[in-house]
Amino acid sequence: MRLIHAPALATLLLNAACPAGGGDTDATATDGPATDATDGTDATSNGSAPTEAGSEATSQPTTMSDPTDTGVGPTTEGGDGNLEVTIVGDGSVTADPPGQTCSEAACAFEVPAGPVALTAAADAGSRFAGWSGDCSGTDLMTEVVLETTASCTATFESLPEGALPASIAASREIVRVPADDAPASDSETTLTITTAALLTGVHWTVLAADDGSEIASADGLEYVFTCPDGRRDYDVRATLTDGQVQSTLFERRLVTCVPPRSDAGRTVHTADIGTASYFQNGEIGGVKVQPGDLVRISGQANSDFAFFNFQGTADAPIHIINDGAVRNDDTSWLMHLINCQHVIIDGKGSDDVEYGFTLTNTGAGGQAVFVRNYTQGSNTSAGSTDIEIFGVEIADGPDSGFRIWNGGSDEFNADNWTFEDLRLHHNFVHDVLAEGFYVGYFTDSVDLQPPSYPIVDAKVYRNRVEDAGWDGMQFGSCRGGLEVHDNLVTGSGHADEPNQRSSLQWNPGNSGALYNNRFIGGVGVDLQVGCTGGDTKIFSNVFVHSDAGFYLHAGQADAPRYWLFANSVAAPNAVGLRINMNSAPGNCAAAAPISEMHYASNLIVGPAAESWEFAAGDADTASWTLEPNLASDDLAGLCLDDELAPTCESSPALAGGGAALADLGLTAADLPGGHFVDIDGRVLAGPSNFGAHQAAGQ
Repeated sequence: MRLIHAPALATLLLNAACPAGGGDTDATATDGPATDATDGTDATSNGSAPTEAGSEATSQPTTMSDPTDTGVGPTTEGGDGNLEVTIVGDGSVTADPPGQTCSEAACAFEVPAGPVALTAAADAGSRFAGWSGDCSGTDLMTEVVLETTASCTATFESLPEGALPASIAASREIVRVPADDAPASDSETTLTITTAALLTGVHWTVLAADDGSEIASADGLEYVFTCPDGRRDYDVRATLTDGQVQSTLFERRLVTCVPPRSDAGRTVHTADIGTASYFQNGEIGGVKVQPGDLVRISGQANSDFAFFNFQGTADAPIHIINDGAVRNDDTSWLMHLINCQHVIIDGKGSDDVEYGFTLTNTGAGGQAVFVRNYTQGSNTSAGSTDIEIFGVEIADGPDSGFRIWNGGSDEFNADNWTFEDLRLHHNFVHDVLAEGFYVGYFTDSVDLQPPSYPIVDAKVYRNRVEDAGWDGMQFGSCRGGLEVHDNLVTGSGHADEPNQRSSLQWNPGNSGALYNNRFIGGVGVDLQVGCTGGDTKIFSNVFVHSDAGFYLHAGQADAPRYWLFANSVAAPNAVGLRINMNSAPGNCAAAAPISEMHYASNLIVGPAAESWEFAAGDADTASWTLEPNLASDDLAGLCLDDELAPTCESSPALAGGGAALADLGLTAADLPGGHFVDIDGRVLAGPSNFGAHQAAGQ
């Protein structure tokens, strides 16, 4: 017997991860629902083409032997030698001759006497450990000289989860649903890996953000994903390996598929806001806009810009899109939606304009984007619901940037109306006098807790806020399904207004999740939570503020549960978290209960002597989770890069400690997507690798 050496190991590993026919992009991908195969293709367990009868991917099919006679798997007849192959672990071995692949635990090949080349291929998540028996070595390929019989064993072992320094991105995060008269590129985005590591394989999976179902998968360093039919958000997961370890990266709502820019098959309405900008009764130019219609807006104006009573449907929303750069300046109603349902404001209509709608007002009074209900005779038919807004820039606003006001009017109240399905994403708000985003309803009345007029299923993600006079973001009465994630807020509270100096205010009535956000450079308090109306999870965020950390007021009568974990909180001058049970801030009953508090795996950076403080009141803290947390007085421990993204590769504050999800009373299924636990069971920072508990290179 003699051995021959394989080509370079990295090349063979890459070929094993991306088998012939797999390609670097879409050869194994499906843009529709995945099949029953684990990687979304009809591949065998090693990712290669099927080998059953009728497949053109192999020569002749393998014949299965009777296991009661031989105790081994496939056998090829017609030779004068017997080669037995045993597989330990997850992988396959190809023997040539006869050019057949064994993926069973044991196989027998009858082949002519002479040299036989054996090639091992690890399944996804495994690596080849070596040969034994009549074969030896650790090269993927070996050669055995067959005289009469020979026996070789290929051993594979599972790849450990490791810390590969990498990130994933999409060439375009806003992508169009296919249209017959639009170029294919309009519906495509390229998913890429940024890393200095030498990768030998990447497996992509695209998941629907609403239900987690697998939509498409592919192997390769890059993957061109094409939007299926229908407007939807998509999560992206990439499992990558360098042949020694594997890492899993995850981005929530990295790709959003939106309606096409196409005119085909739709009634198109056009309007130049320099001529007319105040659209009542759901009409453009005296013509009623119907569900599914496209409205193209162009021009510049200095006049009130509003849409009254535009009524689409869930299956056929009204699509309002910019045609070139659209501006409205120096007026009170910069863009208002009044009594509208199933309406999309799309500021990504022109590729050469990043934000198609630009709204500015250096004067006083009014919000930039205002969504609400309003009683105005025949214009009133229903409360606003199902609104999506993206591609809007708001500059020099005289009040709030976005104001989503679900308060009632004369005819609409909590008894007959709930604002449902709000989507605000990929917008830019800067230099406003009040809040960057004000979403929901807020009242100081203790008799209206939780507040009336709820918002249900609001998603606010991938927005930018720079230099807000008041709070960077404020939410209230968002009772269920609220998700606020992957937003960047730099600078807030500059007006130094009392009770308006938080990078984030999480006001009464909220229930949902806040994760993967960065709140940097604010004045006042990082996060002020005011007696929310339901369970709240706050994790994987970075807060860098001037004065204080988290300030949590008393709970509601419904005794909500709070989870604050894997956050980085910088420059608190008192404590990381202050829980105040008796000081009613005008909207909470004193000593209202909090049924559970889980505050662990946070990184507190600054002069605070304590990570948390229980200020007053009575509570059974024995059942609360209040450790472990990490602390450092070195602001460099946050290790923010030039783009204010936390790298945390060399932070001295990140050694040791951490809490398992089970310690917090959670499972991965309780979190809105992603992988949040490392190989030691500790809480990680989540999809974008932010937060308090990252190992080097994560």
